[in-house]
Amino acid sequence: MNRNKKKYLLCATWLLGLMILSGCANKSQKPAERMFPMVTVPTVYTDPAARAEYLTMHYWDLFNFTDTAFVGSAAGVTEQALANYLSILPYTSYQVICRGLTHVMEEAEKHEAMYAFISTQMERYLFDLNSPMRNEEFFIPVLEQMVASERLNEPRKTRPKQLLSQLQKNRPSTLAANIRYALASGAKSSLHDLKTDFTLILFHNLDCGSCRELTGQIKNSQAITEMQKRRRLTVLSLYPGQDVDTWKKYLSEMPSSWINGYDCDGEIYGQERYVLRVIPTLYLIDRNHQVLMKDVPFNYVEYFMNNVLNPPTQSNQ
Repeated sequence: MNRNKKKYLLCATWLLGLMILSGCANKSQKPAERMFPMVTVPTVYTDPAARAEYLTMHYWDLFNFTDTAFVGSAAGVTEQALANYLSILPYTSYQVICRGLTHVMEEAEKHEAMYAFISTQMERYLFDLNSPMRNEEFFIPVLEQMVASERLNEPRKTRPKQLLSQLQKNRPSTLAANIRYALASGAKSSLHDLKTDFTLILFHNLDCGSCRELTGQIKNSQAITEMQKRRRLTVLSLYPGQDVDTWKKYLSEMPSSWINGYDCDGEIYGQERYVLRVIPTLYLIDRNHQVLMKDVPFNYVEYFMNNVLNPPTQSNQ
């Protein structure tokens, strides 16, 4: 996944330079029966952020959403255009992103086949676990539009409603759902009892290679170690299953400086307090138990911690 994310970042940087800084069309595309009509960014927009905002709202202005060739013989053209569009979004504000994605979905409603195609590709790029562009926050406005759309009847809205309900749990800037956990000693506590500036929650499984790899990354991180020494960070490793005896056998592999517990009341899976689509999963919570980061790669957390330890100054910005 890390390799895929690096690939995505390189691709996104290339697209930003191509589309936002220069405003040029994709000239490498092979001749086809249908070509995506790229808009030209007005020269008045010279700032990269302003260009990104313009493209977010106007990227599809010249596209014919009723031309079914774009979901048939030229479906690849449409998919590539959508992938390029999604690569622009991280360079503008979330408010603009929501408006842009909602606009695209509303335009796609002009034809049933186009709406089905765009909806499917949005899910593939923004929600699929193997997608380097996976971003639940970006997918939420897409699902909200689908739930409100007159293009879908109630039975076809069932899945969007279910996914939306899942994604709205424990979003960044919201209060993290409390979890009661037990330690190997039998003592019990809860997430909301923790009072350090930050809590890093590691949801992990038992015999899980990826879990061991991530545990090693956290354990060997100088930033994490330093934040723990300063008593500003608690690392809470939580096993969400019920095989407690086997869990105890693996405790020797977990750092003693962490709080290592298990979901004693079955709240994670049984009550769906947290929807864990992949294991391991990381959450970062602040002192007030607000979610700062949800299901993010560890390098994001480490970068954040390094900035807490060494705040950027005006001179090096």
